Order: sequence, then C-alpha cells, then structure tokens
Amino acid sequence: MNYRDNVIVFLASIACSVLAGCSESRTATEFCLHGEFDLGARYQGMHPVAGEMYPTSFCYVVEDGEDNVLFRGRGKSNPDMDGDWTVAFLPPDQVRIINRASPPDIEFSGKSVVHEALRYRRTDPVRLLTELAANPEWVTNRSDDGRVTVQYPGSPDDAEVLIVDDKLAEFRTTTDIPLRGRVAVTWRWDWSEERAPKLRLFVEDDLVFSATATWKTLEATKTATIWALSGDQDAVQVPGDRWPARINLEKQEITDNVHLVTGVRTGFAHIVVETTEGLVVGDAPAGWVELQQLPPADLVPGYSISGLSENFVDFLNAQFPGTPIQAVAITHAHDDHAGGARAFVAAGAKVYAPEGVAAFLTDALNREEMPDDRLGARGGSVNILPVKDRLTLGDDEVELVVLPGGPHVDTSLGVWAKSAGVFFQSDLHVPRSDDDSPRTDRAATECWFADWAVESLRNDAIVINSHSPPRTPVSRLAKYLESETCRNL
Repeated sequence: MNYRDNVIVFLASIACSVLAGCSESRTATEFCLHGEFDLGARYQGMHPVAGEMYPTSFCYVVEDGEDNVLFRGRGKSNPDMDGDWTVAFLPPDQVRIINRASPPDIEFSGKSVVHEALRYRRTDPVRLLTELAANPEWVTNRSDDGRVTVQYPGSPDDAEVLIVDDKLAEFRTTTDIPLRGRVAVTWRWDWSEERAPKLRLFVEDDLVFSATATWKTLEATKTATIWALSGDQDAVQVPGDRWPARINLEKQEITDNVHLVTGVRTGFAHIVVETTEGLVVGDAPAGWVELQQLPPADLVPGYSISGLSENFVDFLNAQFPGTPIQAVAITHAHDDHAGGARAFVAAGAKVYAPEGVAAFLTDALNREEMPDDRLGARGGSVNILPVKDRLTLGDDEVELVVLPGGPHVDTSLGVWAKSAGVFFQSDLHVPRSDDDSPRTDRAATECWFADWAVESLRNDAIVINSHSPPRTPVSRLAKYLESETCRNL
C-alpha cells in the first residue's frame, strides 16, 4: 500500500468514528469473476467470429445493509485497447465514475439508478437467490423441476431461474443485440467446487464469458475507503440524464458540403457529405448491451436495435429536407458501428462495407430474430455492397477507401470527401488532444494509422473520427511517427 492509500485509510477510519451509522460492523462483500471474454462472439473483435478470448475480470462490491454497489471491470474493450473502469452506484439517484489514478471523480446526480444497481448486485448468484426469497411477488411461475419464472421491476422480459440443491444453476433471459437480434442469454453455474464455482455465459450457442467466482469480506475500514472521493477532491458534477448515454443530435459544419453529426448517442459522431446524388453517411450506429448485468440492459433504453439509426435518419431528413440519403458506409463490422444499417435501408439508402465483412453483415442484418423495425414493417431486406479497394460515389465527390488490416480490426473503410480534404474513420485514430504524439494507451493502432495516412492521404488533409472532437491534419500524424511512442513500437 502506497502513502496516498495509507492516508485514505486513515481518513476513512476517522470518518467511521465520527459519522453516524458507520461502525466496525459496516463491512462489504466483494464478488469477482475472473476468466476470459470472447470479443469475437460479441462482434467487437478482430474478426466477427467466435473464438477470440481475452483475460477479463468483473468485480462487484456490495455494502452490507446498504443499497450501494461498486462495479470494477478489467479487460479488453477492443482487441487493441485494455479497459479498466470503476463505477459506484449510490441509489436512489447518483452514479460516480471513480478515477483513483487520475482524480477527480465524475458524479451523475438526479436520475434514478435503483434498477441499474440491482442488476449489478444480482450477478452474485448467492445474492440473487436471497433477493428472490425477499421478493416473492416477482415470481410469476414455479415448476416441479426447480425452474422459476421471474418478472423483474424495470425489465421488459421475463427471466427463467433454475435452482438445484438451493443453488443457482442457470439464469436465462432474452435481450436484443445488434447483428444478432432477439437472442437468449444464459448464465450457467457449476458448483462442483463450492467455494470457487464456475460460470459460463452464453449468447445463443456462443460461449462469451467463462470465469471462476470468488467471494471476499472487506473489513469496515476498507469498506469506508470504497466510497471516499479520489484524491480528496470534489467530484465533477454532471446532470443525471447524461448517464450512461444520451441522445443529443447536433450538426457541425466542416465545409459547405461536409458535416459532422454528433450525439447520435454519447460519444458517437458521423460524417455526412452532401453530393449531387444525395447524402453519404459514415456508419450506422446501434445500441450497446451490458452483458455484465442481470438481466442485460441497453445503454440507451427504449430504442431497440434499429432505433438509434432510425432517429438519426429522421434528424437527417429534417436537417436536409428534400435530399435523399444515397449511401451509408460501414467502417467496420463491430456491432455498435454496423448494427443500425437496417434503418438506412428502410430509408432507401445503399449500404457499403469492406469486401471481407460484406457477406457476414448481409447475413447478420437479415436474421429472422430481428425485432420490429421500419425495414421489417416494409418487408425489406439488407444487401451489403462490398468495396474491394476504392469506390467513388456522387460526381467523384466521395471515395470509399478500404484500409488494410491493423491492430483494431482485420479490415476497415474510410470515407474520403476529396474536394474538401476531409477523411473520416472510426476507432483507428481517436485523439484526446492536439498533441504531436499519440495516446499511449492505444499507441499500436494510432501509430499504425498515422503510417497509413501519411502514405495514403494528402499532407493538408484533415482526419476526423467517430469518438473524439479533435480534427487532425495529416501533417500532425507525420509528427506522430517521429515521436518516441511510435519509434519504440
């Protein structure tokens, strides 16, 4: 334990002695799942196929006698980027993103997080059964083989719980996942080793997460430090309606005919180019389902799979009246960038994607399990048009460019508004600032893309991206290649 941690523990012990309700009995239980997560099966890997496993840990800390719960995740959010995040849920209406290594924390206040906190708490199979015993009104059916049908408050779908020898053997429910549609999600437990049971999490027949469970009791002093603000600093306050993601569509002009639409959901931006034949759009966004909760939930509830892109289409129709959407270019096959393509087809647009994933996306977007949407109501289907190398749209105004495989995905597409000198890509270059060196946490991808851009684009071209505000001239990417970060790779 370092000096700063010692200080936090000391201050917490003082707080326990002077604050009402804080005593030596104020302990917590830390429940952890350590194992491997399949990004390929989640359609977030190098390739959109199962079998791309990465070490992953999920930990849930619940304070005894309180509604608070803390979630810590560790693993790869994408093949080229490790994720490490900690979030505290403080019902009824506060969430805190904890930044111990780089304070201050961020707090969202004013929106109920009761159901979200419960979805995290009940991932502990012991706590889930205790919860059901305390809330018998949630049970809508019981069968002789130990199966119980549950309707959780705040959840649109029933869950089926299998109890064997007073232990949770299986939790089964359904959810909507982009590129999959309405699917079964199953948590299956093996209690052969009672103190370290095994979990297998399935989406349909794909094993997405396999892990071993552990439990640990945290002493009172340690429990108190969990809720302490990082660095003894006040948290940055954010309105609660921005948690965990919100829709706030805005159009920004880059040039007369090139625009960036932000806020399709938090952290998502899309190029829109006006051509003589209509609009060309970069990416078809979809929601994101949090599988580490029970039941799983979408970050933006109420929009289903096609809903975000249908809302995006409506915004474009209002912003560009009388101008059809000619095409949407899918930059890569990750489900949050490609999963909304059905909405654009319903609007009459053509859909393009790199040749290597076009067939997969065509199959994925035409699955019978897709929930109701505009395309389904019209009896339509999706045909993804493959781009082999380069393809010109409009009157030579936009060029779709296939990039070679890199650290993020094995094939991707860029949208090159040539006359404006603007190049749009997703997830390959996501700068946090205007520095002349790349982010170190994803240096492999940043340096790889810089090398490609310097070789393939004009020196005065501007690169824009789907997830951060900075606009990067290729001349700055050339400086990336001279940086110590890139030279040391």
